[in-house]
Amino acid sequence: MRAFFIANRSSQDYVWLQRKPLAPFLVNMIVRRSRLIYDFDDALYTRQSTHVGKLKDKHPGSPAYISRINHLLGKSSLVFGGSNALCDYARRYASSKSVFLVPTSLERPASVEPSFRIPGQVTVGWIGSTGNLPYLRLIDEAVHDVQKRIPHIRFSVMSGKPPNGLKGKWEFVPWSPETELQWLESIDIGVMPLKDDEWSRGKCALKLLQYMSQGKPVIASAVGENLTVVDEGYTGFLAYSMADWIVAFEKLVTDIRLRCDMGAAGGQRFMSMYERSVVQSKLAEMVRNG
Repeated sequence: MRAFFIANRSSQDYVWLQRKPLAPFLVNMIVRRSRLIYDFDDALYTRQSTHVGKLKDKHPGSPAYISRINHLLGKSSLVFGGSNALCDYARRYASSKSVFLVPTSLERPASVEPSFRIPGQVTVGWIGSTGNLPYLRLIDEAVHDVQKRIPHIRFSVMSGKPPNGLKGKWEFVPWSPETELQWLESIDIGVMPLKDDEWSRGKCALKLLQYMSQGKPVIASAVGENLTVVDEGYTGFLAYSMADWIVAFEKLVTDIRLRCDMGAAGGQRFMSMYERSVVQSKLAEMVRNG
């Protein structure tokens, strides 16, 4: 079906392919007629951090998948990577002049009521897919420690299901498109723990941008694109160890002025660098000049 569709398309200036790599013969068909743009936001050339078991050909990190990615990169006229790590990988196979960093972008959020706020509590929040819930284990000791010593701290998770097997207590809020903004507005601090591996280093820090778009200070593992998105000590804290997580929780939970100042700085950084219209304008210029 894909081959039929491609074969029967008239020549276009560009064909824009996002994320999933096509088979080499399909890529070759495209580039005979048009210039190809490849846009990706995950480290598809390596195993996912949470993947367990044998890799099948359809899984990122398998030899077949890597072969497709590398062929596609080599044939692309423009490559847009969502993180510095992805761009560094792309430059191994594509001309360095054709590879550009295009960060994840979000629309300016609407003003909403914080439906999930609890008076007198400082809420630390994590949002993500169920497949990423295991990352919460990386900060479990820190969460458990501060919960024992700081009575007004609360941890909330918005996902498809609650985390399990943790010592720290997380209050679960089911994700829905209707309530996501209300939940983001209700938290006081946003967190993004990551494992320091090749898959995580390719991530594009979407969670941090979601928090910052709502003017929330952040705490993040000092891994990959987190190092670029977080302005250490200004919009939030980068954690290199469990002790760093504990110190960051303590500072932000006990100092409302610090939370407000960091949240405001993060909101400004989001609007100047990651708001959708800003990124789209830069992206259009890249295509025009490409």
